[in-house]
Amino acid sequence: MKFIILALLSLECRPRIYAKVKLTTLIEIFILLVKSVMCENNYNKTDDLEYHVYLDERKALVDAERESARLFDKAILTLTSGAFGLSLAFIRQIVPSIKCGTKLFLIFGWMGFSLSLLSTLISFLISQFACRKQREILELEYSRGQKQNSQKDKQDIKNKWARCTNRLNISSLAFFILGLIFLAVFVIINL
Repeated sequence: MKFIILALLSLECRPRIYAKVKLTTLIEIFILLVKSVMCENNYNKTDDLEYHVYLDERKALVDAERESARLFDKAILTLTSGAFGLSLAFIRQIVPSIKCGTKLFLIFGWMGFSLSLLSTLISFLISQFACRKQREILELEYSRGQKQNSQKDKQDIKNKWARCTNRLNISSLAFFILGLIFLAVFVIINL
């Protein structure tokens, strides 16, 4: 495009050369200039489109992650606190006499529920760090993608906070299940 503009400017500065240039050459130069400008406009539109797709995808990921985490955490907290509360409140009505050596199952059950609640609460904090780090990674990948599209660079970035949050979520579920198992064993043995 710069070459075409320079050519037109040089023609404007030299009237004798301008008179000798055929009309078709001027039309060809004009068509090239228009095509060049259109290509630049399309390039900007493509960039804008890619950026809007990036923003939409980012927003969808953030919303989906938030909703999924909210539902999972709500379910774990409700079930764990409900089981823990019911076992504390009604243990004497369910099991009137506790057999020797079975209190340990009850204690392990309560420990499972407590650890489940604790890991869920800790995962709330860790997930904030994970979301922040994931946004940084996404922005870095986007900026790298604009410069070069290299899979190797994208694989080098890891989010340790997301892995930690996942582990805490899995452990909260595992502790809840263990709490239920120990409580069930305690109740079955003492019935």
